[in-house]
Amino acid sequence: MDFALNNEQQMLHESARRFFADHHPLSRARKALPFSDPASQKLWKDMAEMGWMALLAPEAMDGLGLGLTEAYLVAEAAGNQLLNQPWASSAVLLPLWVKAAQENAPEGLKTLLQGILNGERAAHCVDEQERLWDFAAQCTDTVVVRGLNVEVNDASQPLQIAIAPSVSAAHATPGLDPTLTQSPAAVEPASLQWHTLELSTADREHARSAYRLMLCAELVGVAQSALALGAAYAIERAQFGKPIGSYQAIKHQLANAWMAVDNARLAALYASAALDGRLPDAAFASAAAEFTAIEGALQTTRTVIQVHGGMGFTWEHDAHLYLKRAQHLSARLGGASRVLSRVEALALA
Repeated sequence: MDFALNNEQQMLHESARRFFADHHPLSRARKALPFSDPASQKLWKDMAEMGWMALLAPEAMDGLGLGLTEAYLVAEAAGNQLLNQPWASSAVLLPLWVKAAQENAPEGLKTLLQGILNGERAAHCVDEQERLWDFAAQCTDTVVVRGLNVEVNDASQPLQIAIAPSVSAAHATPGLDPTLTQSPAAVEPASLQWHTLELSTADREHARSAYRLMLCAELVGVAQSALALGAAYAIERAQFGKPIGSYQAIKHQLANAWMAVDNARLAALYASAALDGRLPDAAFASAAAEFTAIEGALQTTRTVIQVHGGMGFTWEHDAHLYLKRAQHLSARLGGASRVLSRVEALALA
C-alpha cells in the first residue's frame, strides 16, 4: 500500500500547522482558557470554518467525505501546539457514530453534532467509569459513554451514551497537564438520560480505533515540537567552546528520539490508511501505532528535558508542558504495557 501523503494532504497539514502556530501558541495553552472565554469560542469557530469539524461528518450534514488520514494530519498539528479543546471527540468520534447509525442516531446526538459543525458547541467523550473528567469547562457538553474504553467483540452489548452539560469554570481545576482542566464527575450515571446507539460491532470498534488514533496523532505532534525545542537548544547552547549538540552524549539521545518519533508517525499514518480501507490488519496496525506513539512521545519529551539540564526541570520552561501532555495522553490510551499486551495478543492470533 502506498500511504505517502498526496499534494492535497500535504497542503492540509501545512495549513493546520500554520493555523495552530498563529492562533494557539504555547503561551495561550498555558492559560487553559475555558470555553466561555470569547477567545476560546473564536478559535473553535475558526476551526469549524476551516472545515476541520466536518472532515468525517455525514454528507447529509454537509460533511466533507474525507478520511482518517486527513483527520490525523489536523490532530498532529493540534498536538504540536498543545491544543486544549476536545477536537478528537467532537470531530472524529461523534461524527463516526452518527454516520454509522444514520437515521437511527438519537436526535440529541445529531443536534449536538450540528452544533459542533457550526462551531457553536464542543463535546468531550468520557467513559462512564471515569471519575475525573478532562476538558472540564473547556467544552460545552460532556458525552458519557458506557464502554468507551472497552474492546467490543459482542454485538449484543449495545453502545449507550448520555449528554450532560460541562461543568462551570468555577468547578474546574488544572490537572497533571496544566494546560487542561479537570473536575470530578459532575453527575451520577443513574441520573442521566441514556440513549442506545445501534451500531454493528465493526462500526463501533472502527470509531473507537479512529478516536484512539487521533490521540496517537496528538502524541506524535507533541513529540515533534519537543524534539525541535531540544535540537534548537543543543545547537545554541555552548559548553567548552562547542555546541552541546556536538557531544555524543547529547546527539545520540536526540538521534534516538528522532527515530522514535519517525517510527511513531509512520505507524500512525499506516494505521489511518488501514482503518480507512478496512484492511484485515487494521486492528494490529492501530495497536502498533498506539504503542509506538506512547513510547516515542515519552522517550522524546524526557530526553528534551535532560538536554536542557537544570533549566528543563523548571515550570517556567516549556519542556515540562510537552512531557505532561505526553503522560496525560498515554494514560488516556491505557499506558504502554496495556497496549503492548494487545499488540502481542493480536500478533499471536
